[in-house]
This record gives sequence, C-alpha cells and structure tokens, in this order.
Amino acid sequence: MADPYIRQARGVFTGTAGSTDIPAGDLVYFDGTDWELADSSDNTKYAEGIAVEAVSAGEVGVFCRSAIIIDIDAPYTQGDQYYLSETAGDLTATRPTTAGSLRQLVGFGVSTSEVYMDIPPVREHHMSYNFRSNQTDTNQQIDTGNFIAATMNADDEDAGATFVVPTNAVGIEWASLYTLFEAVTGATDFDITVSSAADGEQWDATTADSTLVSQTASGANPDEVHRVTCTTGFDATGIIQADNCIGFHAIYDGGQTDVGALLALEVVWLVV
Repeated sequence: MADPYIRQARGVFTGTAGSTDIPAGDLVYFDGTDWELADSSDNTKYAEGIAVEAVSAGEVGVFCRSAIIIDIDAPYTQGDQYYLSETAGDLTATRPTTAGSLRQLVGFGVSTSEVYMDIPPVREHHMSYNFRSNQTDTNQQIDTGNFIAATMNADDEDAGATFVVPTNAVGIEWASLYTLFEAVTGATDFDITVSSAADGEQWDATTADSTLVSQTASGANPDEVHRVTCTTGFDATGIIQADNCIGFHAIYDGGQTDVGALLALEVVWLVV
C-alpha cells in the first residue's frame, strides 16, 4: 500500500500523538492524555478521528472527523463498507469476527483508490428487555389493565432478563428496572446481580463487582410504576463487550404480601 493522502478533511483539530507514530489516514482514539491508534479488539479504543498527516510519537499533528482517503495502489473495493480493524489504526472491508471485537463502521469504498471516512461521535441507543419469572405460572396481568409481566409475591422469588451486548457498543449510559406493586404495606426491594459470558465461556465468566443490595422497588402508592436505577450493576470490567450474553437477576427481598411485577429493564447503550 502506498502512503495515502487526505482530501476534503472536515472537523479538523490538532492533538498530540502518544507512544506510537501515526501514519496519515490511520484511525485514532483519545486515551485521556493523547492520541493513539484505534483498535477494534478493545472497545475502549474505538475510532474518534483520522490522521490528516503523518505524526511522530510525542508530536502535535492534525486530525479530522471525516475525509476522503486516497491510495494510488488501489487497495479498496468500490461499494464495500469499511470497519475499524483489529490491526491498530487500520480499516478493513471484512467485518471483524473475533469474539469481543468491536464492529465500528467507519467508511465506504468510493472507488478502488478512494474511501470515504466518517467518524460520528458516540451516540445513545435505547433498548428495553422483558423479564421471565423463575416461578411456575407467574407471568400475569396486573389487575384488569394492560400490563402483563413477570410477577412474584414472596421473599426469594426471582426473575431475570437475558440479552446480548450490541456489537457496536462501547458502554452503558443508564440502566433501570421498572416495577409495580399492587399493594404497598412497607418497603420493598430487590437484590440484583449481573454476569456475562461470550461464546464458549461459562455463564459466570464475568460477574459484577458486587450485588446491588436492597434496591428500592415500590412506589409510594399501590399500582404505581417505579423506576429503579441499576447502572452500576454493569460496571465490572468485561461485562460490556461485543458478543457477550448478559444475565440480569433480580431476587425479591420482601416487604409486600401482594403481587409485584418486573415490567421491563431499560438499557441506554453507548454505541459507535
């Protein structure tokens, strides 16, 4: 591959290269101090910019958020989508397949010698996941209304949700559990644990730092929808990683003698 050059650079800014020389056209991320080569094998190293010029380690260089990269050796395929590669700084027309690798779309092949690159900022992606009860025949309608959910009414009864981390996710901004109780006679709470595993791993390969104990789950009044913040349950290193299957487990810790329902788990993903 010839040394590429850049045209139509937009969102131009300057920054200091970190421990590695950065060739023109390579993808970079900010590590909190300076700019390093982006790498899809680590979702903390997602691409945030493009080198407009070659920059030596420790030197100040010019970067941008979008540009057309031109390479006279014609290494590109017109019409192909390009992803951040598992080779630091590179792009690839092959979607990464290694378990845990980030899938970040970064460009489009304009011709065999040109690729259009665009690095948008991290954005939110809102998802809602349903619960399944661990008891027999305890998914039921709340009163005569429109809410049908996993329910429980005794200590140590439990429910859970399982879902897969989006392959372009780099973190979680917010997670919350929506609950409802038909009667409120005292404080009600849940103990929550979260674990995750990739293909070929045991279910508890990555567990939470600690159980979220006694998360208040009931509103002030009967039949009141209540939102329980549980973002920190996902904080353990390795929980949020592309391809991971996550298990979210909520154990009822008592306080009521009437039906309580786990309505939904809301997760606000940070994606690229």
